[in-house]
Amino acid sequence: MRRANLSSHAKTSSHLCVRWVWNAGAARRTSRSLLLCIIGKMSTTTTLSFKPWAHDADQEPALKDVLARVSLERGHFRNITEASLQEEVAGEGALEPSDDERESDDEDEKEEVEEGAKGPQSREDLYKAKFEMLQHVGAAEQDVLFALDFISLLMTKDKEGAALGNQSISPALKNEVPAGTLGLDVWQRMPDDKGVQAQDEMLATNVRMEGLQKSADGLLAAASRLEDNVRKETQYWNEVLSIAEKGWNICRIPGQQHRLGVTFGFSESEPQFSRRGIAALNVDEDGQISLDRGVGAKPKAVRVLLRQQGRLVGSSNVSNTTNDSDITLEARIRNARDSLFDEELYQELVREGRANASLGVTLKGDSVCFAPLQEDATGTEVSFELVSLDDTGARDLGVLPQDNAAQAVAVAAKLLLTQAHRERLKKRSEVPPPMTDKKEERRILPILRPVMSFALHRFAVDQVNCHLARVAQLTRAAQVQCDFQNAVINVPSVEDLSGAEDLVTKLLQPWTSEAKFEVASLQIRVQLETTLVTDFCTRFTLNTPNGKATQFAVDNELWDAIDAAVSSALAASLAEKAGEGWRCNQREGFLENEAAGGKAWVFVGGGAGILTLSGQEQDKRIEWQLEGESAKKSLWEVFGEVIC
Repeated sequence: MRRANLSSHAKTSSHLCVRWVWNAGAARRTSRSLLLCIIGKMSTTTTLSFKPWAHDADQEPALKDVLARVSLERGHFRNITEASLQEEVAGEGALEPSDDERESDDEDEKEEVEEGAKGPQSREDLYKAKFEMLQHVGAAEQDVLFALDFISLLMTKDKEGAALGNQSISPALKNEVPAGTLGLDVWQRMPDDKGVQAQDEMLATNVRMEGLQKSADGLLAAASRLEDNVRKETQYWNEVLSIAEKGWNICRIPGQQHRLGVTFGFSESEPQFSRRGIAALNVDEDGQISLDRGVGAKPKAVRVLLRQQGRLVGSSNVSNTTNDSDITLEARIRNARDSLFDEELYQELVREGRANASLGVTLKGDSVCFAPLQEDATGTEVSFELVSLDDTGARDLGVLPQDNAAQAVAVAAKLLLTQAHRERLKKRSEVPPPMTDKKEERRILPILRPVMSFALHRFAVDQVNCHLARVAQLTRAAQVQCDFQNAVINVPSVEDLSGAEDLVTKLLQPWTSEAKFEVASLQIRVQLETTLVTDFCTRFTLNTPNGKATQFAVDNELWDAIDAAVSSALAASLAEKAGEGWRCNQREGFLENEAAGGKAWVFVGGGAGILTLSGQEQDKRIEWQLEGESAKKSLWEVFGEVIC
């Protein structure tokens, strides 16, 4: 803080006296009065000093002191003229405070009187008033010194006042700012141009109109944008609410809390698939919601193909919908779920196919293939392949004769994977086993083996029915009454099932069927059982009329046994009709009459399509054939001719 050097200024012949008043209002008035006095007297005085009032201020100063001060301030009396006095009076009048300032001073005086009347009530109030007084005095002193520096710096520009300005300027300002830096100029007022003013007003009006128009356009654009945003938000939340009401789980995307997503995966799936069971709900420019499953996620599906001798005869259905905006959001979520489910199904099929390579399962490119039997004359082959739904040509295979069978295989595989998910959930709900260091191995899910078992059993049933049908045609050609019941696959009806679990349980159990053949009041039963638990085959059980049950693992042996059983039944029927003396050897289909010396043999060849009745002589042989010429008589009529 700059302080005034009172001792140096006390030696000057002219003094500017200021009375120090110890209150806030007086300090403010003192600073303003000092500033006015400095501006008014700076041009005439050469030295400025501050001096407190004398203690005997009521006594008038001596005349010699007054004359000395006037001489010092005004110079010699001969230089004082009436014109100079009038100018001085006019200048002092201009520096008088205004009415507002007087009113403000009056209010301050009233406040000071009121405060003085109250007075400090305690020592703390007294110290507080003293501190405020010192603050105001310091502020007033700083204002005066700043004004003095400003005027002094301005005077250093003028040659006449440079000496006085250099004396009154503060050393700090003199070191920072060179002398003569601040100056002033008088500018003459330019005459007013009415045309220019009118043009300026017109330009200002146009600018204001343009600004208002831009503001209006901006407000309209903002309103339109807000309306569009409201429409998009409304559409977005309506669709989100619709899928939430239908049971889909809405959640936040992990790591991206500002984005919403929907979970459609299966918690019991493998970790690499369960983590992918979430998709973000993104909004496009039109307000439509699109599913974002991540980079490289394309819709796929598992398709089952049936081939016979290399020719495609059946294909399962695949979804024809893609992630287009013309389908509903729920349909797109279902497609994403089905695609993820089919990808997991295909991976499990590949793992199981590698483990069952010894059973005839092969991996050909992107397909998992197997054939029910290598001896199958039709060359039936079942293959699972993972196709992309974006490839329209791969999806469209047309209508094929065995599409229903292929679709049944595809549905069965999906049901088996769903059952594996249920078993995992059930196992997770149970009490866990004791902890061990042994890591639990990932189990191979039984999906291919039940399907292969069903295909193998179906092939065996068809073969048995076909052979019995040929034998029935031969016996009917010989005019022998026969009846047979085809073997069927015992698939439970919808009424017998309480849910999908019952159907899956049936798929995991061994398949059993039974065929019946009755000829000449004698019944032959063929039982079939197919399982892949122990062997990859179908076991046959033949029950003959004599109560003997024989098991076969090879179908050719079964055909021979069926032919022999039918031959024995026909021979027994002929022996019964021939009367006494005829004896039948049911093991070989041989008839003999020892008394008459007659013999006859009955032979049935279902595979060859021939039934033969022959006697002792070679020329006595009658045949019935499915293809070619056959006898027109019945077996009983021919029997009399053969034994003669």
